[in-house]
Amino acid sequence: MAPTSLSPHWESPQLPPEVVSCLKHSRYLHLGTCHNDYPHISLMNFTYVPKGSQYEEHDCIILTCRRNTKKFINITANPRVSLLVHDWVSPRSQTNTTPSASALSFFLQNLNQAELSSISATLNGTAWPLEAAEAAYYKELHLQANPPEARRYVDCPDMVVVKVRITSARIVDTEDHVEKWGSEGPAMGTAGSESSI
Repeated sequence: MAPTSLSPHWESPQLPPEVVSCLKHSRYLHLGTCHNDYPHISLMNFTYVPKGSQYEEHDCIILTCRRNTKKFINITANPRVSLLVHDWVSPRSQTNTTPSASALSFFLQNLNQAELSSISATLNGTAWPLEAAEAAYYKELHLQANPPEARRYVDCPDMVVVKVRITSARIVDTEDHVEKWGSEGPAMGTAGSESSI
């Protein structure tokens, strides 16, 4: 049975389709790392690599960073990471409209923004640096998947290619419904309010 949007469970270990869509269309994600109980978060370019691709038996995310960064030091010490990705594309709504803004245009703008903002997904996984042919392959894939201005974060000295294997996810929609998913089998939770989980 095909899963519906934020259905109570998935009958497949595949990533939920709304998460895959979000990963395919988002430009950035937030990477959360932690070492010695000190959390750290970074805004990152990324590349989503689906299960079944070359070198890959699981859904994963490719990132790059320099070896001397806090994020890489944290990953080396503690490979457990969290990733936040969402399809929200608009800035915070302005409370004051300009005199030329009509009620209709304001309504349409808010309607369009609502249509574009549907989920956020927190992905948990294990991260590690890649080496040799695998690193070279994913570096080239990462360069192709991101805009030219991202090259400075990929193609520079002391750069490391990092793979994150996605092991679980928590998906929240605009109605504050929460769904959990695990890579080892069907979903491992039930829908509910974020405040209650």
